[in-house]
Amino acid sequence: MTTLKNIIIHAILGNQPIFANVATGVHEGNITKTLESAAATRYLLGTPGSAPGEVDICGDSDAPLGVITDEGAAGDPVNVAMLGGASSTLLMVANGPITAGSAVYTAADGKVQEQPEISGNYFQVGFAVTAAASDGDRLEVMPVTPRFTIVLDPFSGTAATDIDALGVALSEAPDKVIVLP
Repeated sequence: MTTLKNIIIHAILGNQPIFANVATGVHEGNITKTLESAAATRYLLGTPGSAPGEVDICGDSDAPLGVITDEGAAGDPVNVAMLGGASSTLLMVANGPITAGSAVYTAADGKVQEQPEISGNYFQVGFAVTAAASDGDRLEVMPVTPRFTIVLDPFSGTAATDIDALGVALSEAPDKVIVLP
């Protein structure tokens, strides 16, 4: 049903897109942000950009905001499906093979990976619903609110050293600590 308000807006803006969720306030699962750097593919993880209202491609240790469901050049408006507010599964891009049912974590270039095999800081973003065979494959993920995860090198076998390493990790208040075998 066309209202007078919509006719006036269309007359003023022409065929320009109208984004209703760009202002501060309450959003239901999705939000429009401006790309800080180009996104050459869809379904990459995004992290808050350096300026308010921006989103950038997430790195492996960046806190993710959500999935950038569009592609575009720097400065383009894009939709971001927020991880903690998604009411459905989301597509994401794998950085390598991922088994259905496994937990998925942040990886470089906005992609996701199975449990990291290199020590460092990561965020668990969900569980794989479908599998991915190789880098660049899309997979369906049941998203979760990002869980800060610290992956530690294997314990050395020296109690004092291992307790110190674990103490340092726990002082960062992670949601989860993984010790590599």
